[in-house]
Amino acid sequence: MGNRSDEVTESRDTEDLLEETDQLLSGTGLEAGTDESLASADEPADSRADTPVDARSDEPADASRLAGLRSWLSVDSYFSPKAFLAFVLLVSTGLLAGGMMIPIAGRIVGIFGVAFLIGLLTAKRRYLEMTAAGTAVGAVSAVASNAFLAAAGSFQTVVAVGVAVGLVASLVGYYFGRDLRTGLTRDIE
Repeated sequence: MGNRSDEVTESRDTEDLLEETDQLLSGTGLEAGTDESLASADEPADSRADTPVDARSDEPADASRLAGLRSWLSVDSYFSPKAFLAFVLLVSTGLLAGGMMIPIAGRIVGIFGVAFLIGLLTAKRRYLEMTAAGTAVGAVSAVASNAFLAAAGSFQTVVAVGVAVGLVASLVGYYFGRDLRTGLTRDIE
């Protein structure tokens, strides 16, 4: 173990440090400025000389930006169609079961109860899917149960009431289920 005072420190500029940090974070281990390390066996090095290369990948910068934009705009990152369909089926089942058990407000209680259970049991937040499922089921149920009023000229009113009831019941039920789940899974300090 020698004396550390004889070690020489080298000064680096900010851009070199930023490039090194990007490389470490990306996990590729490529050295900055070595286009030869990015060349493939079947592609000559001079054919890529005019293409800007992103330091984090071997793709051209435009292609990596486009891939990043696609992942940012992907439907699955904000809305899951599978979860939506599952929620529609579950909320419809709750609506039918609640309507059979409780005569007047059973449909609302059924939607609320199923949304509460889904919020309690699922780990991932799915407010958008639950809201869409609740409004869709509420609107279809309102039109189906009040077909005479809808046909008589009050279609928009019937749909609006169904959407509002489905939205409120599903969203409030899901929120309270998520809230209870958070309370049950949080560590006591």
